[in-house]
Amino acid sequence: MTDFINPKETSGSQGLLPISEIRNNVVILKNGALRSIIEVKGINLTLLPNGEQESMVYSWQSFLNNLEFSLEVVSTSRKVNIDDYISKISETTKKETNELLKYQIDDYITFISDFVKNYPIMKKSFYVVVPYDPMIIKTSSFFSGVKGMLSKTLNLNREAFVSETIMPEEEFQRNYQQLIIRQDTVLTHLNRMGLEANIVPTNDLVQLYYNLYNPDNIDNKIIS
Repeated sequence: MTDFINPKETSGSQGLLPISEIRNNVVILKNGALRSIIEVKGINLTLLPNGEQESMVYSWQSFLNNLEFSLEVVSTSRKVNIDDYISKISETTKKETNELLKYQIDDYITFISDFVKNYPIMKKSFYVVVPYDPMIIKTSSFFSGVKGMLSKTLNLNREAFVSETIMPEEEFQRNYQQLIIRQDTVLTHLNRMGLEANIVPTNDLVQLYYNLYNPDNIDNKIIS
């Protein structure tokens, strides 16, 4: 398991991405900005009692109102591939000696296969993106600078592809510590709300960004 990914060393096409590198569970963009990605387990708000629903909504509003920096909340949906799951059940059928159970398992496999063809199973994931953008003084106008700061947190716009900022280690560590302060603040508030939240590690970040750029190439697999 590596904790350092440099797009230039993996593929020429990946060099076209706005990402300079991924390390220490942090995404470093080519313009020098840092991103920490927190995965949050979703909850069904409608299943909560009315009092808990109101408390959750109020806590979220209060959390956002008291933040001193911007956040981006990202929701992704991906089709789940159940081929491995079906294969595992089929193997169980071969070992089953009870003819009635074998029939029921075969019937279950047929039902699941037909159901998925008509109603694909989707996996929904939720992420909170915590940014840290070092202040860069440019000769452009003030409003141009504000526009750049308020661009999407994931920074998937064309401007991020233009050039790459080489960040000295000392500067990275300084910016990294500022990002971690923000990250811990967000984690603390999410946990207080009763939400399960975890930092997305380096290797999972690579997979996440690959899926964002290749939404039709990979299905999640369900094995158990």
